Amino acid sequence: MQEVGDEVFNCIDEANAIINDVKAHVAEIVISSKLVSSATKIYLNIRTIESATCCVQVTGRGFKIVSSQYDTIDEEPALGPDGEPEEEEIFETPYALLDKISPRYVESFGNKLCQQLRQLQQMRTEFHEEDEEEDEDE
Repeated sequence: MQEVGDEVFNCIDEANAIINDVKAHVAEIVISSKLVSSATKIYLNIRTIESATCCVQVTGRGFKIVSSQYDTIDEEPALGPDGEPEEEEIFETPYALLDKISPRYVESFGNKLCQQLRQLQQMRTEFHEEDEEEDEDE
């Protein structure tokens, strides 16, 4: 395992945590079964809500899109509008990556957050109503 600072980076655990965390906001996210993972890197195949696909390399440095196709690492770097190779972009979090590649991710994440806040508010309201009923019974 690769040590990052004082923490040990475990790719399988990290990948599973990422998958569980964002699966509600993408059409599909799975660990690549074709690309070889190691103790220091793992590959995820992601299909966004908009149906765009990509293969993402996850390492201790962050998240890097390596191809627009599943189970693939592009050999040639993508070219920018000026014909020069684009600088590789590494995202610190899966949320930053999804924010960049999936406009509807933000909407989905926001909707889920609002739903959770409504549920919390409902629970608090029910809890206070129970408290008031207990106070009246005494």
